[in-house]
Amino acid sequence: MAPVPGPPAPIPTTGADDDAMSRANRIGKELARQRAAVAQAQAEYRFARNRRAAVYGSSFGIVLLAVVLAVVVNHALVPSAPPLAPSAAIADTTGGVASADAKAIPVGEANAPVKLTVYEDFRCSACGQFESGYQAAYKALVKAGKVELLIHPVDLIDNSEGGSGSLAAGNAAACAQNAGKFEDYHDVLYANQPSESDDAFASDATLISYAKKVSGLDTPTFESCVKSGKYDAWIKWNYRDLEQIDGNSTATPTLLANGTKLTLSTPDAFTAQLTQTAAKVAAASSAKASSSSSASASGSAPASSGASPTASSSSPASATATTSASASTS
Repeated sequence: MAPVPGPPAPIPTTGADDDAMSRANRIGKELARQRAAVAQAQAEYRFARNRRAAVYGSSFGIVLLAVVLAVVVNHALVPSAPPLAPSAAIADTTGGVASADAKAIPVGEANAPVKLTVYEDFRCSACGQFESGYQAAYKALVKAGKVELLIHPVDLIDNSEGGSGSLAAGNAAACAQNAGKFEDYHDVLYANQPSESDDAFASDATLISYAKKVSGLDTPTFESCVKSGKYDAWIKWNYRDLEQIDGNSTATPTLLANGTKLTLSTPDAFTAQLTQTAAKVAAASSAKASSSSSASASGSAPASSGASPTASSSSPASATATTSASASTS
């Protein structure tokens, strides 16, 4: 029988071969360690990223929820019936709402031919810009008897951005109206208006401190009125009316001259437009008064040639009534 072959003899290696194998092993182990380190670093990064996203997402969600809740609460608090309005407030029948039931604070002569309805928010930066750019113009028209302002403070910024400064400032202005100091306090608020993102007017103490800038307003009665939020419901009702104006985006300031919306361009153009409107109203009123007077005279012929005409004595009253009606409905 042939002998069974034994295992092959080991291949002899040199020292160089041993070194190469050791180096390969070391390289393999190092690569494996580096891959493990990279994998760990990537896992840690993903964990940190996800954690940040969760934190930021939660924070954003909390902020968003707070704003939504504020808007919902604000709308929920709108009264279902016309609320208490400040002293001497009047019905605004030319304010853009077909059946206006919210009253406005009037500034100017009641018989002025132009009724300038103003929806404004004391927190609104655009309203502040209107006051700084157009205040001198509209005050001159009011002083000349051409314009009566009908002012509706609203809480638009509170509804869009959250907070309560619009509502609180509007209420404080209404409290100033009770003291006969609305116009002065109105101007002080705009002169000290914070940025829209700063809800400084939410502080009763801040609003009360501004009363010191208006002679005769810094009283316990004013302070109590501010702290009680006495006219909060009226401010919200004004905002509800602003939302209902036909064809109007809910924005402040919104201005309507005898029911027609104004688009602002320059103070000079603003003055010219309102002056022209006042002239048209005056001319129409004069024509109606003349027509009424002529009709009365022709319908009241003297009984005899010696009798004195009676129409002339009633004409002035008739003309006054017609003028007044025309001014309030134009």
